[in-house]
Amino acid sequence: MDNELAIIKEKLLDQFISRYSYGDTWWMYIGNYYLEAHAIEFEDMVQIDDWLKNNYKNYEHCIDKEDIPKSTLMSANMRKNIINIELDRLKNLTLYFENGSTMKVLTNTDIVDWQWSISKNCEDPYRDFDIACFWAGKIEIRD
Repeated sequence: MDNELAIIKEKLLDQFISRYSYGDTWWMYIGNYYLEAHAIEFEDMVQIDDWLKNNYKNYEHCIDKEDIPKSTLMSANMRKNIINIELDRLKNLTLYFENGSTMKVLTNTDIVDWQWSISKNCEDPYRDFDIACFWAGKIEIRD
């Protein structure tokens, strides 16, 4: 795991999210790499979700409501340096931003055949990746 974390840190540490996209997956452009993930979460999601429920009258009609607080927090963390990265035994990533916020990149999506990927081209991880988590607890490194 030390080698895996070292590779991830080499690519993402001291970099920042300069742009992101959300559709079926989250795409974050960080430094010279794309971090693509099926599932992310921020520690402040509940607070943002509660605020939207209470203050945005059309919130109840939104599609994929669980992703609106994530998009809000993703935007709030853009251009904030990543100051630390952790990798747990299930290969969930935790990114720590200089503003004190954290984002978890999770490996708990069970209806997909990959969880997250880091690459230069942001293609399907089965076609191109530098380091990827295809199943919880398992990382592959492309030589």
